[in-house]
Amino acid sequence: MQKPPRTWQERRKSYLAVSIICFIAGICFFYNVTAESYIIKTAELNTIDKLVISEKPVFKKTNGKHSRRWIEFKCAQNYSTFEITSFDYSCALRSEIYDEINPGDTISIQVLHKEMENFDTENVCKIHSLVKNDKEYLDMECRNNADNYDGKRGCIILLAISLMTFIVYALEKKPILFDQMDPAFIIGMITLILFFALRSIG
Repeated sequence: MQKPPRTWQERRKSYLAVSIICFIAGICFFYNVTAESYIIKTAELNTIDKLVISEKPVFKKTNGKHSRRWIEFKCAQNYSTFEITSFDYSCALRSEIYDEINPGDTISIQVLHKEMENFDTENVCKIHSLVKNDKEYLDMECRNNADNYDGKRGCIILLAISLMTFIVYALEKKPILFDQMDPAFIIGMITLILFFALRSIG
């Protein structure tokens, strides 16, 4: 037996729940931005010198919903697979890494203190600095700005969704417009426009 459609009052409660969840998540993003949690500071990094490249850096990517791109390489007498990923990848001198980093080259890297447990193990070790002959191939300032802006964008979008869903909840009587167009669709379209607008600015 088919369930009867939910009443407007029942749907209002759902919008209120979404509004509260998005508001809390948005405030968490805001806190992380103001606390500079997305920014990597020099004091958080370990510098490791005199590593010798054993394999040419490889550019990789995955497709699909959670697609990502990264660079990975290995060093002699070290079990780790080193990765340049996420915002570090976006701000890396990628073509120069491919052209100038070769097997036998001596490099230095920087790794977060909390990621040192993956160093010289059969795990992935993410790096945030790659230097050869005093040339830095990763841009820390660019990486920090990109990560921090992404946090700001998440905060703005979540608070915007919270506001829109609360407005829908506040409508005690269902507007005629919502008989023609689902409010979830309207909110989704506005959110999409906001996302691309913020992306173009960043």
